[in-house]
Amino acid sequence: MTEPADGGSGKTGPALLEELEAATAALTGAGNVGSMIKKGIAVAKSLMQEGNTADAEQKYLEMKMLLDRAAASIESEPLARRLLSIELLYLVVLLAVGYIVHQWPGYALWSKFLNLHAAAAWFGALGGVAIGVFGLYTHVQARDFDPKFELWYLSKPIMGAIFGWFVFLLFYVGFLATGGSVDVKNHQVLYAISFLAGFSERFTIKIIDRLMQVLTTWEEKSSGGGDSSTPAKK
Repeated sequence: MTEPADGGSGKTGPALLEELEAATAALTGAGNVGSMIKKGIAVAKSLMQEGNTADAEQKYLEMKMLLDRAAASIESEPLARRLLSIELLYLVVLLAVGYIVHQWPGYALWSKFLNLHAAAAWFGALGGVAIGVFGLYTHVQARDFDPKFELWYLSKPIMGAIFGWFVFLLFYVGFLATGGSVDVKNHQVLYAISFLAGFSERFTIKIIDRLMQVLTTWEEKSSGGGDSSTPAKK
């Protein structure tokens, strides 16, 4: 077993596993990932002793990938903390805006904008902040935080506001109803939907897919249910 990244260094399988084990022991703060890597190394050694070099090499590559990812995550923790501070700042601003607007709804600066649409965007942004904080916590804990997603964390509350408002609008006007328009008297239901849209991109994408199905169905019905140029089956 040789390591492809070594560029033909000629190291033997046991030597590579020992090197990986030493690098894992030297990595501070690996936590559960470090224990997982050590167990994987033990499995790879056992496979080597059994003569199963192909599976041993595969296990080695998997453990090395985990180690590289954990090392990059630990190195990027200062960035993760800064992003967490920004997310918490977003949260403070959102809560402050919500409190001020709720306390003084008649203020001329925003009184004309206080409607269901603004509330939906606010809840969508709140959902965006929630998934940002949750994502930072879970990925840092799992030692797989990827600094390449920095822009995603910074823009997620803004995307959440847009997604929350858009999905709210679809439900409010009844695009996704099965029998025409929808009259949702409980606005809290729509706000919860807006929060989910800001929180989960998969939820928003599913809603958009549903909208496309509805629009496609309308288009097919308006065109007579199919292509008139297609020959009829005999």
